[in-house]
Amino acid sequence: METNGLLIRRRRIALGHGVNRFARIAGISGAALSRIENGQRNPRPETLKKITDALGCPIVEVLSENSEGAAAVTATPSSEPTNQTT
Repeated sequence: METNGLLIRRRRIALGHGVNRFARIAGISGAALSRIENGQRNPRPETLKKITDALGCPIVEVLSENSEGAAAVTATPSSEPTNQTT
């Protein structure tokens, strides 16, 4: 089970919280939250539950099915499809 740290970060920022303040609300360390948001660490299920409870969203909203799914979520939408060839 992998999390999408960027989704966590976006939700945290939308709530108006800095890393350390949100980490205190969630009951985890600021360093741990930073590593999770930067994709350097996947949280244990109980830590993920603390984060999503503090965000006010279900766990499934911050999960990545795979690295391709995470990339698709973070991609900037475009009005026109791009056709890149190499």
